[in-house]
Amino acid sequence: MSERAKVATLIVLGVVLAAVVFYMYVGGTSIAVRAGSTAPASYQAMDIDNPALHLDRIERLRKLEYKPTGRDIFSSVLPPPPKKIEPAHTPPPTGPNLPPPPPALVVPFKYYGFTDDVATKKRRGFFTNGEEVFIASEGELVLGKYRIITISSSSAEVEEVGSSRRATLTMEGPGASPQ
Repeated sequence: MSERAKVATLIVLGVVLAAVVFYMYVGGTSIAVRAGSTAPASYQAMDIDNPALHLDRIERLRKLEYKPTGRDIFSSVLPPPPKKIEPAHTPPPTGPNLPPPPPALVVPFKYYGFTDDVATKKRRGFFTNGEEVFIASEGELVLGKYRIITISSSSAEVEEVGSSRRATLTMEGPGASPQ
């Protein structure tokens, strides 16, 4: 755009601005005053028979006491359901006594670490029993009777083959104390 066209555009915009200002302030009242000065022709007052205050309702609300339910009214989380009341005495079960559940599985080795085998694309875990180190992938046996089920970056799940009992071993480092 040439310099002459820019100047011509600026002059035209100035004239339009001057016309708008003249119309708004000199030619009559401002737009804001004109818009709010008259009410719409379709306005009708509300049909209220008795505009008196309902003092009995106000007095009832004044006497109302707030009884908290223990719920935080500013939280969208629902409170826990109320506790069910148990009967005072439950009859003993009839029937044969069930054997106690088997004791928890105690695994004689610890989960020490893992690696991802690039060739087989399997994760292999390192397990130690004192000075002995065992390397096994998922599905393999350790010490002839413990099958490795899953190996993750923080734990390994082990199953005893004879009893199908399972245990989860958390990873322990060289300086970590057993948990």
